[in-house]
Amino acid sequence: MMTRENYSDFLLPTLRTIFDKHIGEMKDFIPVLYSVETSKKAQEFNHGLGSMGLMKDWEDTGSQVYYDTVRRGYKATYTHKKYSIGLQIERELLDDALYSEIKSRTKKIADSVYYTRQYHGMRPFNECLTMTGPDGVALASTAHPLGPFNSTTWSNYATGLPITADNVETVRNRMKAWEDDSGNLLYVNPDTILVPKELRKAAKIVADTDNEPFTTDYKVNIWKGSLDVIECDFLTNSGMWFLIDKNRMGNFLKWFERRKATLDKDKENFDTEVHRYKAVTRFSLGWDDPSFMYAVSTT
Repeated sequence: MMTRENYSDFLLPTLRTIFDKHIGEMKDFIPVLYSVETSKKAQEFNHGLGSMGLMKDWEDTGSQVYYDTVRRGYKATYTHKKYSIGLQIERELLDDALYSEIKSRTKKIADSVYYTRQYHGMRPFNECLTMTGPDGVALASTAHPLGPFNSTTWSNYATGLPITADNVETVRNRMKAWEDDSGNLLYVNPDTILVPKELRKAAKIVADTDNEPFTTDYKVNIWKGSLDVIECDFLTNSGMWFLIDKNRMGNFLKWFERRKATLDKDKENFDTEVHRYKAVTRFSLGWDDPSFMYAVSTT
C-alpha cells in the first residue's frame, strides 16, 4: 500500500524516466565527435606506435622477409574524473503531491548533467591552444613533434584565414601533406568542418552551394557534397573553425564512460524532512594523436 512515507520511493522510477528523457531530447555532441568507450578501471592508457617503412624488394633483402622495427609512440593517459549535482526536495512537495514542481526540479538536475558533459566535450576545441596531449604540446600547435624519436615538427594551426573555398582548399592541402615519423605521407581525408554558430553561414556557403561562392564566372563548387558541416553551440571562440578527418577523429579522439549519470535518492532526513536527489558521473576524455584536425583562426 502506498503511504505518505513511501511515496517518494514509488515516484523515483518515474523521475528517472523524466531525467533520462529530458537529457535525450537535447543534442549530444559527444558521440558525434568522439569514439565513446566504457571503462572498468580508474585510468585508461593507449600506447601509440610509430610507423613502419615501405616494403623492401625481395631480392634486395637476400630473398627473405624484411623485418622492420616498430618504435614506441606517445602514451595517452585517460584519468576518469568524478562530477556530481544534487537537489533537495521538501517533504511538503511530496505531501501535497506537487508533481509538476518535482518534475521541474528533476529536469534541472538533468540540465546540469547535460551541460556539464557538453562543456567538457568541447574543451579540446575551446582550449585547443592550451590543452596539451600525449606529445606534450597543445592540440592545435605549429610545433607538434613527429614522434618520441623524431624531433621534426609539423603544424595543425593557422591564423588569418576566414572560411572561404580557397582557404578550405589551402588547409586541406596542408593536411594532405602531413607525414608520419618515417617520412611517409599519411592518408588524411578532410571531410568535415566544425564551426560555432557565428560561422555556420560561411561554412554552409562553401559546403552546399552549386557554384563556387564569391566568383564572377560561377565556377563549379568542388566542395559541394564532399564536406559535412557540424555546427556546435558549445564552441566558445566565434572566430575559430576546424577542418577534420572524421575517420581519424573516430580513431584518436576518445571519451571513456566510467560511470553513467543516473538519478538516485536518499531517505528523508529525520531533522529537516527533506529528500535528497543526486546524479553522479565519472568520465575522461582526450586524444591519442592530434592529426585528425586542423584549427584555423579567422583573425
